[in-house]
Amino acid sequence: MEPFRLLHPDLVPQRREALQHAASVLVQMGLDDTVLSASPVHQRLARVVLASSDVIEWKPGYGVLDAGDDERFGVVRVGGDCGGVFLSSVLIAYLDVQENAARSGTSICEDSWRTLLWAPTALFDHVLRRPQVGMTVLTPGPATGCPAPDRTVAGQRLYLALMQAVRFAVNGVVRAEDDRTLVEDCVTLATACLRAATVALTFAEDVRTEVPSPRAAETFEHRYLWQMINEVRAAVPRARFEQFATALRLLNDVHTADPLMAAGT
Repeated sequence: MEPFRLLHPDLVPQRREALQHAASVLVQMGLDDTVLSASPVHQRLARVVLASSDVIEWKPGYGVLDAGDDERFGVVRVGGDCGGVFLSSVLIAYLDVQENAARSGTSICEDSWRTLLWAPTALFDHVLRRPQVGMTVLTPGPATGCPAPDRTVAGQRLYLALMQAVRFAVNGVVRAEDDRTLVEDCVTLATACLRAATVALTFAEDVRTEVPSPRAAETFEHRYLWQMINEVRAAVPRARFEQFATALRLLNDVHTADPLMAAGT
């Protein structure tokens, strides 16, 4: 698979205003979350356009100190148009997973697939302040034989992109100050992306082989979430926090065999 562009962790946007221009441009081009329910031909074309430097301005040379996972999964850290890179990386990762699943099916159930596909719609709804009107989900067929060989890479890349989306949403929680509506909107988005990231990891391991699939180590975003969890707890209503914390624990259960301990969770 070709290299996958992902923002340097320090460049992940912190407010939705930083994404609104890029999101509006993608909507005008027909390259927003709705492309995930388009025809395969449209999706392949969208993937080419989203990866083009003529559409999304990006700059190389933003390496990270612990780059083991980046090298393993073909990730290239970049800067540039942070809003455009951020949104396009999410969409490209989804398109790759969908194309992979279309080729050889998946054993992931329909409800989990819907959970996976809800996150990008929730992200664009949040950024553009769109009313939530639902989505159209194209469910792949059942697993048939051996999956496409790049499944693990596609699933792990989507996981990494979704974890940046979680970080963006948590940034919104702690920076929303007294805007209770925005706080709840942000934590709801963070929870949706955590749940989707869990499915992405499950998809990465849906390879039907006895050889264990390589997993991403604890990501920058994963560590950030555990560092910020007490601030999230203080900022959001208890019921919303419990949903967020439960989603984070479930993700951890899939990601590692050992429970990750955090204060108060």
